[in-house]
Amino acid sequence: MIAEVPVPRPGSSLHLALLSAGPARPRLQAWVRWWHEVSRIPYEVSDPAIADRKLAWWAQAVQDAFRQPPQHPLLRELLLTDDRLDTSKVPPLDLWLQQIEGLQVLTQQTRWMDETTLLRHIKATTGSACEGAVLMTGAAQLATHALARRAGTALRRVHILARLGQDARQGWLHIPIDVLQRHGVRAHELLNPVSAVPDELIRGLLDAWAQQAREEITAIRMEARALPHAERRAWRPLAVLLRLALLLLDDLARAGYPVLQQRLVVGTWRKLWTAQRERWAA
Repeated sequence: MIAEVPVPRPGSSLHLALLSAGPARPRLQAWVRWWHEVSRIPYEVSDPAIADRKLAWWAQAVQDAFRQPPQHPLLRELLLTDDRLDTSKVPPLDLWLQQIEGLQVLTQQTRWMDETTLLRHIKATTGSACEGAVLMTGAAQLATHALARRAGTALRRVHILARLGQDARQGWLHIPIDVLQRHGVRAHELLNPVSAVPDELIRGLLDAWAQQAREEITAIRMEARALPHAERRAWRPLAVLLRLALLLLDDLARAGYPVLQQRLVVGTWRKLWTAQRERWAA
Protein backbone atom coordinates (compact mmCIF):
# COMPACT_ATOMS: atom_id res chain seq x y z
CA MET A 1 0.00 0.00 0.00
CA ILE A 2 0.99 3.66 -0.22
CA ALA A 3 3.67 4.58 2.30
CA GLU A 4 2.60 6.76 5.22
CA VAL A 5 5.84 8.76 5.11
CA PRO A 6 5.60 11.50 2.43
CA VAL A 7 7.29 10.46 -0.81
CA PRO A 8 9.33 12.23 -1.86
CA ARG A 9 10.38 13.52 1.53
CA PRO A 10 10.18 17.35 1.82
CA GLY A 11 13.60 18.87 1.21
CA SER A 12 14.94 15.74 -0.48
CA SER A 13 16.63 15.86 -3.88
CA LEU A 14 13.58 14.28 -5.50
CA HIS A 15 11.27 16.83 -3.90
CA LEU A 16 13.41 19.71 -5.15
CA ALA A 17 13.63 18.18 -8.62
CA LEU A 18 9.85 17.88 -8.85
CA LEU A 19 9.52 21.63 -8.34
CA SER A 20 10.91 21.96 -11.89
CA ALA A 21 8.38 19.63 -13.50
CA GLY A 22 5.79 22.26 -14.43
CA PRO A 23 2.27 21.03 -15.27
CA ALA A 24 3.46 17.41 -15.25
CA ARG A 25 4.39 17.63 -11.57
CA PRO A 26 1.33 15.85 -10.04
CA ARG A 27 1.63 12.84 -12.33
CA LEU A 28 5.42 12.77 -12.08
CA GLN A 29 5.15 12.82 -8.30
CA ALA A 30 2.82 9.81 -8.53
CA TRP A 31 5.41 8.10 -10.77
CA VAL A 32 8.05 8.71 -8.09
CA ARG A 33 5.75 7.30 -5.42
CA TRP A 34 5.02 4.24 -7.55
CA TRP A 35 8.73 3.65 -8.10
CA HIS A 36 9.36 3.99 -4.37
CA GLU A 37 6.55 1.53 -3.64
CA VAL A 38 7.92 -1.22 -5.87
CA SER A 39 11.66 -0.59 -5.43
CA ARG A 40 11.56 -0.96 -1.65
CA ILE A 41 10.05 -4.46 -1.82
CA PRO A 42 13.35 -6.40 -2.19
CA TYR A 43 14.88 -4.39 0.66
CA GLU A 44 11.99 -4.52 3.11
CA VAL A 45 10.55 -8.00 2.51
CA SER A 46 12.98 -10.51 3.99
CA ASP A 47 11.38 -13.62 2.48
CA PRO A 48 12.42 -13.83 -1.23
CA ALA A 49 9.33 -15.84 -2.15
CA ILE A 50 7.00 -13.22 -0.68
CA ALA A 51 8.98 -10.41 -2.34
CA ASP A 52 8.69 -12.21 -5.68
CA ARG A 53 4.94 -12.58 -5.24
CA LYS A 54 4.56 -8.90 -4.40
CA LEU A 55 6.51 -7.85 -7.49
CA ALA A 56 4.57 -10.32 -9.65
CA TRP A 57 1.35 -8.82 -8.29
CA TRP A 58 2.52 -5.35 -9.32
CA ALA A 59 3.48 -6.59 -12.79
CA GLN A 60 0.00 -8.03 -13.29
CA ALA A 61 -1.69 -4.95 -11.80
CA VAL A 62 0.18 -2.66 -14.19
CA GLN A 63 -0.63 -4.82 -17.22
CA ASP A 64 -4.30 -4.90 -16.21
CA ALA A 65 -4.27 -1.12 -15.67
CA PHE A 66 -3.34 -0.55 -19.31
CA ARG A 67 -6.48 -2.45 -20.37
CA GLN A 68 -9.08 -1.26 -17.89
CA PRO A 69 -9.46 1.39 -15.17
CA PRO A 70 -7.12 0.38 -12.33
CA GLN A 71 -8.10 -0.17 -8.71
CA HIS A 72 -4.88 0.68 -6.86
CA PRO A 73 -4.83 4.37 -5.80
CA LEU A 74 -1.37 5.02 -7.26
CA LEU A 75 -2.27 3.49 -10.61
CA ARG A 76 -5.54 5.42 -10.66
CA GLU A 77 -3.63 8.64 -10.04
CA LEU A 78 -1.27 7.86 -12.89
CA LEU A 79 -3.59 6.34 -15.46
CA LEU A 80 -6.95 8.06 -15.04
CA THR A 81 -7.96 11.43 -16.49
CA ASP A 82 -11.44 12.59 -15.47
CA ASP A 83 -12.09 9.02 -14.25
CA ARG A 84 -11.31 7.61 -17.70
CA LEU A 85 -8.37 5.39 -18.61
CA ASP A 86 -5.67 7.50 -20.29
CA THR A 87 -2.30 5.91 -21.09
CA SER A 88 -1.11 8.82 -23.23
CA LYS A 89 0.40 10.75 -20.30
CA VAL A 90 2.47 7.93 -18.79
CA PRO A 91 5.46 5.85 -19.95
CA PRO A 92 4.75 2.84 -22.18
CA LEU A 93 4.01 -0.47 -20.47
CA ASP A 94 7.41 -1.98 -21.21
CA LEU A 95 9.17 0.69 -19.11
CA TRP A 96 7.04 -0.24 -16.10
CA LEU A 97 7.68 -3.95 -16.56
CA GLN A 98 11.43 -3.49 -17.09
CA GLN A 99 11.67 -1.89 -13.68
CA ILE A 100 9.76 -4.70 -11.99
CA GLU A 101 11.80 -7.39 -13.75
CA GLY A 102 15.02 -5.64 -12.73
CA LEU A 103 13.86 -5.53 -9.12
CA GLN A 104 13.05 -9.24 -9.15
CA VAL A 105 16.78 -9.90 -9.52
CA LEU A 106 17.30 -8.35 -6.09
CA THR A 107 15.13 -10.95 -4.41
CA GLN A 108 17.70 -13.61 -5.34
CA GLN A 109 21.03 -11.87 -4.68
CA THR A 110 22.59 -9.30 -2.38
CA ARG A 111 25.74 -8.57 -4.37
CA TRP A 112 27.08 -8.48 -7.93
CA MET A 113 29.89 -10.55 -9.41
CA ASP A 114 30.72 -8.10 -12.20
CA GLU A 115 30.03 -4.54 -13.24
CA THR A 116 28.38 -5.54 -16.51
CA THR A 117 25.59 -7.33 -14.66
CA LEU A 118 25.13 -4.43 -12.25
CA LEU A 119 24.88 -1.92 -15.10
CA ARG A 120 22.29 -4.09 -16.85
CA HIS A 121 20.24 -4.07 -13.65
CA ILE A 122 20.61 -0.30 -13.21
CA LYS A 123 19.58 0.38 -16.80
CA ALA A 124 16.42 -1.67 -16.30
CA THR A 125 15.50 -0.07 -12.98
CA THR A 126 16.76 3.44 -12.28
CA GLY A 127 17.43 4.02 -15.97
CA SER A 128 13.86 3.12 -16.90
CA ALA A 129 12.51 5.28 -14.07
CA CYS A 130 14.44 8.31 -15.34
CA GLU A 131 13.45 7.69 -18.95
CA GLY A 132 9.84 7.46 -17.83
CA ALA A 133 10.23 10.75 -15.99
CA VAL A 134 11.35 12.72 -19.06
CA LEU A 135 8.59 11.14 -21.13
CA MET A 136 6.07 12.43 -18.60
CA THR A 137 7.53 15.95 -18.67
CA GLY A 138 7.26 16.10 -22.46
CA ALA A 139 10.57 14.87 -23.90
CA ALA A 140 9.87 13.70 -27.44
CA GLN A 141 13.32 12.93 -28.86
CA LEU A 142 14.97 9.53 -28.56
CA ALA A 143 18.27 11.25 -27.74
CA THR A 144 16.69 12.75 -24.61
CA HIS A 145 15.26 9.38 -23.60
CA ALA A 146 18.67 7.73 -24.00
CA LEU A 147 20.34 10.53 -22.05
CA ALA A 148 17.84 9.99 -19.23
CA ARG A 149 18.80 6.30 -19.06
CA ARG A 150 22.42 7.31 -18.68
CA ALA A 151 21.45 9.82 -16.02
CA GLY A 152 19.78 7.00 -14.12
CA THR A 153 23.03 5.04 -14.16
CA ALA A 154 25.10 7.97 -12.92
CA LEU A 155 22.61 8.86 -10.19
CA ARG A 156 22.53 5.24 -9.03
CA ARG A 157 26.32 5.21 -8.77
CA VAL A 158 26.15 8.16 -6.40
CA HIS A 159 23.33 6.51 -4.47
CA ILE A 160 25.35 3.30 -4.07
CA LEU A 161 28.33 5.25 -2.76
CA ALA A 162 26.33 7.37 -0.32
CA ARG A 163 24.45 4.36 1.09
CA LEU A 164 27.38 1.94 1.08
CA GLY A 165 27.60 1.43 4.84
CA GLN A 166 23.86 1.64 5.39
CA ASP A 167 23.24 -1.07 2.78
CA ALA A 168 26.15 -3.17 4.08
CA ARG A 169 24.63 -3.29 7.55
CA GLN A 170 21.59 -4.90 5.95
CA GLY A 171 23.73 -7.40 4.05
CA TRP A 172 23.75 -5.63 0.67
CA LEU A 173 26.87 -4.84 -1.36
CA HIS A 174 26.29 -3.09 -4.67
CA ILE A 175 29.89 -2.43 -5.68
CA PRO A 176 30.66 -5.49 -7.85
CA ILE A 177 33.23 -8.09 -6.88
CA ASP A 178 35.36 -7.51 -10.00
CA VAL A 179 35.61 -3.81 -9.11
CA LEU A 180 36.66 -4.70 -5.55
CA GLN A 181 39.32 -7.05 -6.90
CA ARG A 182 40.78 -4.37 -9.16
CA HIS A 183 41.39 -2.27 -6.06
CA GLY A 184 42.56 -5.08 -3.78
CA VAL A 185 39.52 -4.79 -1.50
CA ARG A 186 37.62 -7.77 -0.09
CA ALA A 187 33.85 -7.76 0.36
CA HIS A 188 34.00 -8.37 4.11
CA GLU A 189 36.06 -5.18 4.54
CA LEU A 190 33.02 -3.20 3.39
CA LEU A 191 30.38 -5.39 4.98
CA ASN A 192 32.14 -5.47 8.37
CA PRO A 193 34.50 -2.47 8.51
CA VAL A 194 36.92 -2.31 11.42
CA SER A 195 37.27 1.47 11.25
CA ALA A 196 35.12 4.45 10.36
CA VAL A 197 38.06 5.82 8.37
CA PRO A 198 38.66 3.94 5.09
CA ASP A 199 42.17 2.57 4.66
CA GLU A 200 44.25 3.45 1.61
CA LEU A 201 42.88 0.67 -0.61
CA ILE A 202 39.25 1.30 0.30
CA ARG A 203 39.74 5.04 -0.10
CA GLY A 204 41.16 4.40 -3.58
CA LEU A 205 38.14 2.26 -4.45
CA LEU A 206 35.65 4.84 -3.24
CA ASP A 207 37.49 7.69 -4.92
CA ALA A 208 37.55 5.82 -8.25
CA TRP A 209 33.84 5.00 -7.95
CA ALA A 210 33.03 8.63 -7.20
CA GLN A 211 35.23 9.87 -10.04
CA GLN A 212 33.47 7.62 -12.54
CA ALA A 213 30.10 8.96 -11.40
CA ARG A 214 31.38 12.53 -11.63
CA GLU A 215 32.69 12.02 -15.16
CA GLU A 216 29.42 10.46 -16.29
CA ILE A 217 27.35 13.27 -14.79
CA THR A 218 29.60 15.95 -16.29
CA ALA A 219 29.34 14.40 -19.76
CA ILE A 220 25.55 14.05 -19.49
CA ARG A 221 25.13 17.66 -18.36
CA MET A 222 27.19 18.89 -21.31
CA GLU A 223 25.14 16.87 -23.79
CA ALA A 224 21.90 18.07 -22.22
CA ARG A 225 22.87 21.69 -22.90
CA ALA A 226 22.76 20.92 -26.62
CA LEU A 227 19.17 19.66 -26.53
CA PRO A 228 16.44 21.77 -28.19
CA HIS A 229 14.63 24.21 -25.91
CA ALA A 230 11.51 22.07 -25.44
CA GLU A 231 13.62 19.05 -24.58
CA ARG A 232 15.66 21.06 -22.06
CA ARG A 233 12.43 22.09 -20.34
CA ALA A 234 11.47 18.44 -20.02
CA TRP A 235 14.99 17.70 -18.75
CA ARG A 236 14.85 20.17 -15.84
CA PRO A 237 13.98 17.72 -13.04
CA LEU A 238 16.88 15.46 -14.02
CA ALA A 239 19.15 18.48 -14.37
CA VAL A 240 18.42 19.33 -10.73
CA LEU A 241 19.04 15.75 -9.59
CA LEU A 242 22.37 15.60 -11.42
CA ARG A 243 23.55 18.92 -10.00
CA LEU A 244 22.62 17.86 -6.47
CA ALA A 245 24.44 14.56 -7.00
CA LEU A 246 27.61 16.50 -7.86
CA LEU A 247 27.16 18.53 -4.69
CA LEU A 248 26.95 15.33 -2.64
CA LEU A 249 30.05 13.91 -4.35
CA ASP A 250 31.95 17.07 -3.42
CA ASP A 251 30.93 16.72 0.23
CA LEU A 252 31.78 13.02 0.33
CA ALA A 253 35.25 13.64 -1.09
CA ARG A 254 35.86 16.55 1.27
CA ALA A 255 34.90 14.39 4.25
CA GLY A 256 37.11 11.49 3.16
CA TYR A 257 34.22 9.16 2.22
CA PRO A 258 32.98 8.27 5.72
CA VAL A 259 30.30 6.12 4.10
CA LEU A 260 31.14 2.85 5.87
CA GLN A 261 29.90 4.05 9.25
CA GLN A 262 27.58 6.94 8.46
CA ARG A 263 25.43 8.43 5.74
CA LEU A 264 26.40 11.97 4.85
CA VAL A 265 23.64 14.23 3.55
CA VAL A 266 23.74 17.74 2.13
CA GLY A 267 21.99 20.42 4.22
CA THR A 268 18.51 21.39 3.08
CA TRP A 269 19.26 25.07 2.48
CA ARG A 270 22.36 24.30 0.38
CA LYS A 271 20.33 21.83 -1.65
CA LEU A 272 17.51 24.34 -2.07
CA TRP A 273 19.89 27.07 -3.27
CA THR A 274 21.76 24.71 -5.60
CA ALA A 275 18.51 23.41 -7.08
CA GLN A 276 17.24 26.96 -7.64
CA ARG A 277 20.44 27.98 -9.39
CA GLU A 278 20.17 24.92 -11.63
CA ARG A 279 16.59 25.83 -12.53
CA TRP A 280 17.69 29.34 -13.44
CA ALA A 281 20.52 27.96 -15.56
CA ALA A 282 18.16 25.57 -17.34
